[in-house]
Amino acid sequence: MKLRIDFHVHTTYSGDSILTLEALAASALKNELDGVAITDHDTCEALKEAGKLEKQGLLVVPGIEVSSSDGHIVGLGVSKPVPPGLPAGETIREIKRMGGVAIAAHPLCPFKKSVGEDILRTAGFDAVEVLNASTLPIIYASEVKKLNRLCRELGLPQVGGSDSHTPETVGRAYTLVEAEERSAEAVIEAVKKGKTMPEGDRITLQEALGRLGMKLKQKFGI
Repeated sequence: MKLRIDFHVHTTYSGDSILTLEALAASALKNELDGVAITDHDTCEALKEAGKLEKQGLLVVPGIEVSSSDGHIVGLGVSKPVPPGLPAGETIREIKRMGGVAIAAHPLCPFKKSVGEDILRTAGFDAVEVLNASTLPIIYASEVKKLNRLCRELGLPQVGGSDSHTPETVGRAYTLVEAEERSAEAVIEAVKKGKTMPEGDRITLQEALGRLGMKLKQKFGI
């Protein structure tokens, strides 16, 4: 079966997001998603409340976005925190030890904490986030083109996610998953087998500026 799943969303547990679980559920359903992967920064606390989404018919894939010393790494199928600050290779090994898959999040974006091309090539990732809807519009097309080429060269599956921190952008980019059944385990297995396709688009310039303003307000109180 084909499932539309946003592989990269942040709830209020991330600290830099205003996306409540209730708003996440409403936005996901509005945008006709089958499920979401909750990937908060260095915490899995929101997963304790995943039932709020599941009661509304959404599939919840457990996850986390780990702040490795080399950049951000999404671990799908992980329901316990992975220690931040480790090198990318160690972070990936820990994710796999937990039974998850390691995804390079926005790996080439110069405005995010990204691992970069060299580590993408050598660290042992299971998949690459080719579509990250929150990438700035001015670099989005060129980044997607380069990541497409790298994935073909390296033989790595491609995925997509919104990297949403607000309700408006949930599902802007997502992953079309060919899964054996409607379960988180089947989704993880599909990623391992490369049965994924990134779909969707980027946020608008206005939305990008709005997100920047939100971050400045959170950081400096302005």
